[in-house]
Amino acid sequence: MQNENAPARKIAGLSRITMAVLALAIAASFPWPTPARAESAWAQPCVAESDYEYVDDTRSIHIDRVEENGIVYFVADVQIQSASQFQTAFSGGEYGGGNELLSSMAAKAGAVFAVNADNYGAHEYGTILRNGALYRTAETTRHMLIVDREGNLSVRSDRTGENPEELGAQLVEEGALQTFEFGPELVRDGALVEFPADFTVISTRDTRREPRTAIGQIGPLHYIIVVADGRQEGYSIGMTLQELQRVFLFYGAQTAFNLDGGGSTEMWLCGEVINQPSGGEERSVSDMIWF
Repeated sequence: MQNENAPARKIAGLSRITMAVLALAIAASFPWPTPARAESAWAQPCVAESDYEYVDDTRSIHIDRVEENGIVYFVADVQIQSASQFQTAFSGGEYGGGNELLSSMAAKAGAVFAVNADNYGAHEYGTILRNGALYRTAETTRHMLIVDREGNLSVRSDRTGENPEELGAQLVEEGALQTFEFGPELVRDGALVEFPADFTVISTRDTRREPRTAIGQIGPLHYIIVVADGRQEGYSIGMTLQELQRVFLFYGAQTAFNLDGGGSTEMWLCGEVINQPSGGEERSVSDMIWF
């Protein structure tokens, strides 16, 4: 998403389009041999012009920094070749390991890209399964994001009458890879979700602006992750959940889910924190998602 009033980016005083035309004209005047073109293994990223990117044989990450309506946010298009590359990590390297800076966890894990997750250590609710191992089964009214064995995302929003032990056993039997307990669910089957009145984990009022972290899925092994900065007057005022929903729809998400936000909101790429945490520095958290 780009502000239509924003000036076009220039290179040495010339627009990219002008430079491209000149380059083609020069190239056409020489009888260069035409090299064979290898087909890209990746789908066209939903991010049209990347401000940050990382691409290797098994991961494609393109990140767009967007400024509009007083909000600064980052949209990461992430594609991987195997569901096993959708990884999580606990602080201290173990469940119940306290809190740790995301940048420290990411470096230890060998990640190239990471964001904060649901900060499971800050609450005692729900079913927590990470990298295929079950760690917690407890009742909750939170919404649950499930990453299945194929890397597909789905959300359980109605937890009425749920048996946590049975659910945990079922998820393990089905080979689920990850669960996250937070919410609310933002997008289902490519459409906006109406927030239920009984969801009280965080405010869903359309006037509540906060730093946000959320994740969605566009297609097989193709994800969209949004981090919105906030609580910083003059830089970024934060995003409502309703605005967050619309961002995911714009980028083509079929499923989307809100994770822990506020001072925990962070996006990290190749050794650099690329957003601006609301507290002025990284907050120690209990877990992360990484690729």
